[in-house]
Amino acid sequence: MGTKHQPPDRPVRVLLIDDDRDDYLLTRELLAEIPGGQFRLDHVPTYEEGLEAVCRGGHDVYLLDYRLGARTGLDLLREYQSRAARVPVIVLTGKGEYAIDREAMRAGAADYLEKAGLSPTLLERSIRYALQQHRHEAELEQKVRERTEALARANAALREEDRRKNDFIAMLAHELRNPLAPIRNAIEIMRLTGNDPAAVEQGRAMLERQVEQMVRLIDDLLDVSRITTGKLRVQLEPVSLGAVVEAAVEISRPAIEKAGLAFQVRLPDRPVLLRGDRVRLAQVFSNLLNNSAKYTPEGGIVSLTAEHVGAQVVVSVRDTGVGIPADVLPNVFDLFTQVDRTLNRSQGGLGIGLALVRRLVELHAGTVSVHSDGAGRGAEFTIRLPGEVYPAVG
Repeated sequence: MGTKHQPPDRPVRVLLIDDDRDDYLLTRELLAEIPGGQFRLDHVPTYEEGLEAVCRGGHDVYLLDYRLGARTGLDLLREYQSRAARVPVIVLTGKGEYAIDREAMRAGAADYLEKAGLSPTLLERSIRYALQQHRHEAELEQKVRERTEALARANAALREEDRRKNDFIAMLAHELRNPLAPIRNAIEIMRLTGNDPAAVEQGRAMLERQVEQMVRLIDDLLDVSRITTGKLRVQLEPVSLGAVVEAAVEISRPAIEKAGLAFQVRLPDRPVLLRGDRVRLAQVFSNLLNNSAKYTPEGGIVSLTAEHVGAQVVVSVRDTGVGIPADVLPNVFDLFTQVDRTLNRSQGGLGIGLALVRRLVELHAGTVSVHSDGAGRGAEFTIRLPGEVYPAVG
């Protein structure tokens, strides 16, 4: 059963490189006999013109005569392969020889044809096959390139993750060691001044502060484990936005006041109901407030604003602090990412607060985003959660 010729969108552009004009005329006749005007033939007669033409491009396939004066078509093929983008090449010869055929294939030719046996059908089939193979090879090369690039990106991400984990371990060791010296000093003070109630009380207060600090560190470590293993859970129930914000402010106010910052809170006029975990939502907002307090110089401003927009509650925490560089913004919610450690980090902590914020917000079917105009220009974190206004009391 024969196949019908489907006219292409445009003719296939063919360049014949052959120093014999009679062969050129013969090739032109063969292509002209193929129905549908599917091919457009150009011709150059010399090795030099052929090499210049293939390097310049503009054709879909090259028909290359084996004999080109003192040089061979295989010489041109090898030079072309090293200098120009690949286009299918079919080698033509007046006499078939297995050694030349094998050499042509090794040099990168798509096919090898004897002029004496050429027919329109054979020539068309060879050109179509060469173009199909070229497309297949190009698609395969593109897939390999894409996979190689994806693998390189994955390896780079793994290296970056490994670097940040190493930084985290170093920071953890530092943070865990920090309370030990005060604890040791407090114990020594209490041992030496056991009969002095004031000194004992001073030592007890010091121990209490450092134990609280270590408890916070251990809680952070547990949260890291829950995030990385997917075991972080929330208990959803109706909860008042005002109650959650009040709990978060109670947790964060000491850090904000200690940093010497002005603090502003603005809530909706009417009560708003959330479906969430009261403790975890308070942790979300307090983490953001603590983050702002940590990275805002004395005299700056931290604000928390909440509003009801449609079916969502939008909570924004803004500060006038050190800001976030543009290259850090995409990764600011990743585990072990630190924006800036040059400021006083007397509050301690392991720098996982923002990663925990994102995960907890996601568990509440919400989203969190960050905006900063750059270093020294503050930052704004915005949380969107499902919520509704309480019915008005008549």
